[in-house]
Amino acid sequence: MKCSQCKNDKLSKEFPSNMITERCNHIPSYCLSCLIKNLDLANTTDQKIRKCPECSEKLSEKELRLISLAWDRVSFKIDVGNIGKAKTTQNINAADGNNNMEDIYVVLLNGQKCRFRYNQIKNIPMLRKEIRKKLDVDESKQKLIYNGVELQDQVTTPCTLQDYKIEPGSHIQLIIVLYGGAYAESTNSLIFDLFWGYPANGNQDCLDGSCLLYKGDVFFRKYDRISIFYPSFPYMRHSGDKLDEPNKRGSQRITAKLDALPPEITQLYFVLSSSNSPTIGHFKAPGFKLIDETQPDKPLCTYQLEQAAESQAVIMCCVSRVGQGMWEVIQIGKLSNGNVEDYDPIEKSIAQCSLFDKLH
Repeated sequence: MKCSQCKNDKLSKEFPSNMITERCNHIPSYCLSCLIKNLDLANTTDQKIRKCPECSEKLSEKELRLISLAWDRVSFKIDVGNIGKAKTTQNINAADGNNNMEDIYVVLLNGQKCRFRYNQIKNIPMLRKEIRKKLDVDESKQKLIYNGVELQDQVTTPCTLQDYKIEPGSHIQLIIVLYGGAYAESTNSLIFDLFWGYPANGNQDCLDGSCLLYKGDVFFRKYDRISIFYPSFPYMRHSGDKLDEPNKRGSQRITAKLDALPPEITQLYFVLSSSNSPTIGHFKAPGFKLIDETQPDKPLCTYQLEQAAESQAVIMCCVSRVGQGMWEVIQIGKLSNGNVEDYDPIEKSIAQCSLFDKLH
């Protein structure tokens, strides 16, 4: 997403994880770096009253301490353009932070980064085992990409990092394949069910489920409670809002006939976003399920919505075509601004983790 102050595209983790004050009713659009500069937290000896730069709410001493602590804990920020590139003086200096050149970095699609000691990783299977230990992602669900090439396991002689010219300081992309993987499966009919409770104030509000279709890296069409059906493209449908006013509950459903989609449709991104409430966390007991209609008891995607509680939107997963009638479900979990009234921030977030360039 883009910082409204410095106008630079930043990772979601480079923004405050909570609202700037407890009284703010907006998603922070200042990155942490710009927020720290605006609040002048390097100079805390004065008695100046500090306010949210976006809505002018006054910050308490506790809120200032929390922001300062969040900044102190900021780790090395990834230069996304250099993922899959070996170390150079130029791209090291371009990164914001101190890069330990004895390490390699594994980067998830949501921007999360994990560090591994280069000299302790003897080969690709060992790297996968270390990823499983640190991230609890089974080896069979890991797709590792470096410099546009997928890292492969060899049964007889395992490939080493050096075989792929991976050097200390390199960044490797990790794509988590929840369904399909090396044995991509045929999925004909997909159902996405979303349900939620009204916010604590009891006001009617919607937690929106959207599906954005892409042709390669080009946006094609969206389905949401506003755009529920296109007669010229009858393979998908959105139910619109189904509201249960007496019980203060709501639900939505998206159906997709994957086997009928034109071959140029390569990705379907599933997104949750808050309509009027500032964050997803304002809704009571939200939940969802993504299933193959023929196997309703087998969830294709799991995501803890608590992880997106402080965000306006989250790109949960992508259903990606890997062959004729064959699809993979890939975990993303990228936080974002935006909602059904404003898809620009969501489309920019999707572009930051675009799967087309990584998988083709």
